[in-house]
Amino acid sequence: MKILFLGTPEFASVSLNALINSNHTVVGVVTQPDRALKHGKSEFSAVKQLALSAGLEVYQPIKIRTDVEKLKAFGADIAVTAAYGQILNSDVINAFPKGIINVHASLLPKYRGASPIQSVIAAGENVTGVTIMRTELGIDTGDILSSVTTDIGETETAGELTIRLAELGAKLLVETLDNYDNINPVKQDDSIATHCKMISKQEQSIDFSADSVAVVNKIRALSPSPCAKAFIDGEQYKIYRAHVCEDICGDVGEIVCTKDKMYIVCGSGAICVDVIQAPSKRAMNIADFLRGKKFREGLCAK
Repeated sequence: MKILFLGTPEFASVSLNALINSNHTVVGVVTQPDRALKHGKSEFSAVKQLALSAGLEVYQPIKIRTDVEKLKAFGADIAVTAAYGQILNSDVINAFPKGIINVHASLLPKYRGASPIQSVIAAGENVTGVTIMRTELGIDTGDILSSVTTDIGETETAGELTIRLAELGAKLLVETLDNYDNINPVKQDDSIATHCKMISKQEQSIDFSADSVAVVNKIRALSPSPCAKAFIDGEQYKIYRAHVCEDICGDVGEIVCTKDKMYIVCGSGAICVDVIQAPSKRAMNIADFLRGKKFREGLCAK
C-alpha cells in the first residue's frame, strides 16, 4: 500500500523506519513544525531527520486540519499515525481511501490518551503492550486491529519501556498492514477505559505521604523526562531512580543518609534513592552525589 506517515518523536521514527524497509511505499511524511531554540536556531523532530535522510517529502503544518487537499495530493491509500501530536478532524480522517490507523503504546481500551506509558507504570501494572487501531473522532476510541503484550520490568522506567514498545509497535504495524484486508476489527469496551492526560508540572512533584511502592512507581513513570521532583532545603531536586526500602523509620519525607545511601521516609515504608540531580548539576548515582553533598539531620523532602 501507499502510506502517508504522521509522527514526531523517536518512538514514531522506529515505525517509520520499519515502513521504509517494508514492502509498502511511504509517499510522504507529516510531522510537527520544527521546535524553536535559542539564538534563532531550530530542532528537527526525530521523524523529520529520518524522513529527510530517506529522501521523503516532509510536510509540517501548524494545524493539519487547514490543508486537507495537501494531504490528499500525496496519493496515499492509508495514513499511519504514531505520536503525531495533533488532533485529527473528520476531513483529515476521510482523506484516505482506507482511512487512518494509529500505533498506540498501551493495551486499549484501558489506557487512552497522551501518557499511556507513564500511566501504566505509575499504576503499578506489570503487563502492557501496543495496539494498532483505526482512527476515529474520539481519542483512541477506534476499533482494534491488532495488539501485542509484553511484561514490564520491575525496575523499568518509562524511557526504557518506550524504546521496547517502539520496536514492538513497528513490527506489529508492518504485520497489520501486510494483512490489512483480512483483519476483522474489534470494538473497544468503553466501560473499562481511562484517559491519560498530559503530565502537568504539579504531577511531577513527589507526594511522600503515599506508600513507598507508589512513590517508586511514580519515579519510574516520569524517568527520564519530565522527571519526578522534590524540594529539599528550598531547592528542587530531580530523582531518576529509587527502590523500596521498608526498614527505615521517621517522619514523612524525612531524609536519612549514610556514607553512600540516601533514604526518604514515606507514608508507608521508605525509598532508597539511586540516581539524583541537584539544581544546575548533572544526574549522579547516589554514592557519588553524597561524596560532595551532605544533608543535615532531620531534613525533610517535600
